[in-house]
Amino acid sequence: MKKEELYKEIGLIDEELIEAAGRGGKEKMRIPVKWVAVAICLMIFSSVSTATLAAAYYKSQNAELYLRYLTAEDMELMPTTKYDVEKFLNALKSNNDEYVYIAINRLVESFNDPKMREKALTEIKSFMQSDNAKIADAATFAVDILSQKFESHYVYHLADGSILFTLFNNYSDYGSQNVLWRIQNNKLEQYVSFSNPSMYIKEIIPSPDRKLVAIITNSNKSEFVEVMNIEEGKWGPELVESARVKYGAQKAYDTWIRSDHENYSYVNDFKWKDDNRLEFEGSLAYNDTEIIENVIVNYKFKEKVMEVKELTK
Repeated sequence: MKKEELYKEIGLIDEELIEAAGRGGKEKMRIPVKWVAVAICLMIFSSVSTATLAAAYYKSQNAELYLRYLTAEDMELMPTTKYDVEKFLNALKSNNDEYVYIAINRLVESFNDPKMREKALTEIKSFMQSDNAKIADAATFAVDILSQKFESHYVYHLADGSILFTLFNNYSDYGSQNVLWRIQNNKLEQYVSFSNPSMYIKEIIPSPDRKLVAIITNSNKSEFVEVMNIEEGKWGPELVESARVKYGAQKAYDTWIRSDHENYSYVNDFKWKDDNRLEFEGSLAYNDTEIIENVIVNYKFKEKVMEVKELTK
């Protein structure tokens, strides 16, 4: 609203004065001293109101913790050193929600030290009641792991008695941190870290007998599927790009692999058909997404046999 409209709205200046002000330098205007004082007061009021609104807007924009992608450096809470429990315990006292969130997740890594595990558990429990949903969720998960309950729906129990999980669960719109953690015989280890473009873990899907695990990873452009036998340490090929190349050869499409390894392809309706065979729908991209083919992919892990067919609905 223009200043003259504001003044008119609250009824403090005569119509003639507003009209005269609009004529600017074309005509000299005599304004009583009392109106000068009113104008100054209104200018001060307008400035204070603007600052107040700006502060309120800034506060509302920062009320929710939003994280798009956490780099390894971000999660170290600089300066980068070897893993330091005390550093992350101190970070819990920070007024920075991002620091607190990172610290809660990183403190799960203290699992192998009983003394520090108990100390971290004690400090984290209070955050389970946090008004910040992301912090409360992280704290609830951390307490589940550090207390050795392993009841969270983020924990995957395997046939060999070990458990598998990620940290920073669903911290981004795209998924969780791209690191798989495993606890076996009461020892925590970092099982595998996925490299770019697998920036996030989207889903972890064990086979019915829980001997195999399908991991769906993604970037903001592509999705990938890998199947692992955790107990035996056996991995299959990446299935989305394999399907893209196989089906592209059938259709005589150009299937060059990009230098950034993005495939611009996606996975839908993933399911295990039995303990060895899986199936998913794939949206496969060719010629830089000029061509999109919707297919159904079947894969047998032990035999390493893949079948890709056109999806008809």
